[in-house]
Amino acid sequence: MHLELHEGLMDEFSGYERSPIDDHQEETPVEDLDFVEFFVGGEPVPQGSTKSFYIKKLDRVVTTHGNKNTNRWRERIAHEAQCTDEARACTFFTDDRRQGYDVQLSFVFTKPKSTPKKYKLNTKRPDLDKLIRAVLDGITDVLIPDDALVVSITASKCYGDGNQPPGLKIRVTRLP
Repeated sequence: MHLELHEGLMDEFSGYERSPIDDHQEETPVEDLDFVEFFVGGEPVPQGSTKSFYIKKLDRVVTTHGNKNTNRWRERIAHEAQCTDEARACTFFTDDRRQGYDVQLSFVFTKPKSTPKKYKLNTKRPDLDKLIRAVLDGITDVLIPDDALVVSITASKCYGDGNQPPGLKIRVTRLP
């Protein structure tokens, strides 16, 4: 089922300024139907740890996330993925569960002012695996039917230089 974003959510994103990378993408026609590529601006947010507990009065299990900003970040990823997919001549999404996917992710963070200039690598939190989980949840039901279909992931995180805005560059490739 293709994800439908609620109208209220769409209104929330209407004030969102698209990145220059997105503007370039719209001008360039997509020739290869086997991949989709886009940029999500803003500081990347990790999935966070989940905790489940049983509430006896309600007779049910409740699951909470450790990071309150995760849902909003996943919604932004889903929104950008859906906008990119809608701009294509042919939709990328397919219900074929025999299809495999390769995902390439590049997370760019704002370098803290307290970090010495000689430090080039982002070896601080958040953990790369938690960043990846948030992205996979964001593109599920928008670009891919299930994140279990991802057979290959390449991911990196770095600090942006003065010209590189914080965010996520993502490329999803359908494998033969």
